[in-house]
Amino acid sequence: MNDISVYEYEVENAEGINGFTSIDIFNKGGSDEVWGNADEECNPFAFSSLDASIDYSLLEKPSGELFDTANVDAKYDLPVVRVKDRKGIEKNSLHLKTDKLSSCEWIGMGIGWDGWKGKDLSGVVNNAAIEFMAMVDGDPVNSIPIVYILEDYSANQCYATAGYLGIEGGMVTKKWTRVVIPLPTFSYQKDNIDLTNIKQLLLQCYDKVDIYIDNIKIIPHNHNYRKIANSLTISTDTYPIDIFSEELGSAWGIDPKYCNNIIINSDLSYNGGKFIDVNINPEDCNWREIAISWNNWLYTDLSNSIYGVFLEFDIKLDNYQETKIALEDYDGKKMNIDLESYISRSNTKEWQNIRIPMKHFPIKKSSIDLERIKDIIFTFKDKTRLKLDNIKLTN
Repeated sequence: MNDISVYEYEVENAEGINGFTSIDIFNKGGSDEVWGNADEECNPFAFSSLDASIDYSLLEKPSGELFDTANVDAKYDLPVVRVKDRKGIEKNSLHLKTDKLSSCEWIGMGIGWDGWKGKDLSGVVNNAAIEFMAMVDGDPVNSIPIVYILEDYSANQCYATAGYLGIEGGMVTKKWTRVVIPLPTFSYQKDNIDLTNIKQLLLQCYDKVDIYIDNIKIIPHNHNYRKIANSLTISTDTYPIDIFSEELGSAWGIDPKYCNNIIINSDLSYNGGKFIDVNINPEDCNWREIAISWNNWLYTDLSNSIYGVFLEFDIKLDNYQETKIALEDYDGKKMNIDLESYISRSNTKEWQNIRIPMKHFPIKKSSIDLERIKDIIFTFKDKTRLKLDNIKLTN
């Protein structure tokens, strides 16, 4: 008897990326893999009939108006058709739209793709990326205020954002725009996520957003930047830390799109330069909150020094109403403090220097993660009029 081969040639598995076949995250709705539209206020997701395979900008004139249609005077003798079933909206893409309400602890959605089974990304994490198509209705945007989160079946998570270089052409417009998020940019090394058992992709909105997303998938990709361990975390050991003095980098709630009731301003009578001018008038709009990330939305680690640190700032009261200050982590947990105990209400003509020990915040009660601080938030009541300047952490 002689040995024989069952197959003359070895069959190579060429599907997917290095054998990883769960590459399609979203291209059409209709299953239970997509969640996040149960709460109209805090879940910003809805399905849209828009399709990334169609260039909708071709349907408009250069002025933005639809092409003219001709009216034809004609009569048609057509039979009556009885409609038995009402067709719902086509679930071609995702529409994420939120005003970032302060009452929401978490604003986002999730996709448990490939039937919610565990996905092993460990073999492709260094040479793949998440790709999707994005489009907006209005003016172009050069940033997408969404954190993309991979979660495993032990509820561990790692994070990434879509950087400027990942947006094709540098901005998302009324044309479908390609966006790439390399998998090596996720914080999987620090957060110890199990890459062999990924459950879902979460999209968390951290600012106002109105965007359409389609064709989310995992693609081969070479990330040409060296990954530095724990590069998403900045440990804070040197003080003072400037949160705001003259310029404001990463923040939300202080842009003209928030109806101009919280702005950066200056005054000839104030030689301290620029300040944050707060004038909450409910008749104009109901926006009453500002958040500042002093490390450009990276994680800030305050765990080693927070008990010897003070939050310090200057304030001028024109019409003081209840004001809350909070530190927030990337799980949405907040520790709040009321400013009332630290100000002099009788002093409305002069600037006051406020110095609040960080240990006065309810650190343990809030269960906040001091290793992953996201931002500092100021929340104001209606009819508040005040000015803020020289916000910093000091010891």
